[in-house]
Amino acid sequence: MASTENIRRWIEQSDIDYIGHFIKAWIPFNAWYNDTFSNLNSDREKISAIKSLNNTVRRGINTLMESTSQQGQEFRSNLSALYYQLQQNQIDGRDGRIWFEDSLKEKNSLDLIDNREFGRDKYYLKRTDGRFLGQVSEMKIILKRRSDNSTIFNYTHSDYDIVHLQSFPDYQSLSQTKKEQIRTMFQELKPIKIESLIETSKNESPVNYYTCDSYILRRDTTNSSCYSIHVVKALVEILYQLRNVLFHGELVPNRGAQNVYKEAYLILKMILEKIR
Repeated sequence: MASTENIRRWIEQSDIDYIGHFIKAWIPFNAWYNDTFSNLNSDREKISAIKSLNNTVRRGINTLMESTSQQGQEFRSNLSALYYQLQQNQIDGRDGRIWFEDSLKEKNSLDLIDNREFGRDKYYLKRTDGRFLGQVSEMKIILKRRSDNSTIFNYTHSDYDIVHLQSFPDYQSLSQTKKEQIRTMFQELKPIKIESLIETSKNESPVNYYTCDSYILRRDTTNSSCYSIHVVKALVEILYQLRNVLFHGELVPNRGAQNVYKEAYLILKMILEKIR
């Protein structure tokens, strides 16, 4: 007669190792983008190219998101499941939590406020970016009087850090109005802009959303070459981050992680069919 412990162990043996399956699916995906973007050097550059350039994977995801077929419905359902599992199971990478809530990260193109006038003063703020997204090598702020162009405040730091700015003695000695203006402009120069993938204002003509089970995701009606561009950017980024936390040995391989990688694997497998 089988013991309870024996039954439990056999049940565990019947579980599918989706983390291992994800690795197997990533290998051909990795080979595809290495071949497609052989002129680029790093994985990060190639992942960015998938998101920004016309290519087989981007077209494939767009086709699946636009399709009313059973395959399209299955893809959107898997996407919804991955969204949900990442909400329920916290997986942290080197850049913070991996989930869709902040997966749409773009470089803020605004990096300079050039002598903007307010009251009797004029404000100059310049952000110099580093090599990687979100990395800042220098943040400079100069406040001058309009009347004689004399400098009231001068600040330089090797990072974009509001706490460091607010603790700077010369900043603390400014009037509340001047501090508020600097804070407001400082916020305008955030190195990264984070957008939501969720569509909160549904339109029907033209349709500006995708229904993915309980999630309503954005559809860019202005991008005729890839209506699902927001989904593409978020999904490819999520898959890449899940790859990184796994390959860097940072993942805790518990049941919650298995649930996440199950959905990631199913999605990646459908993407692979587009590059077969």
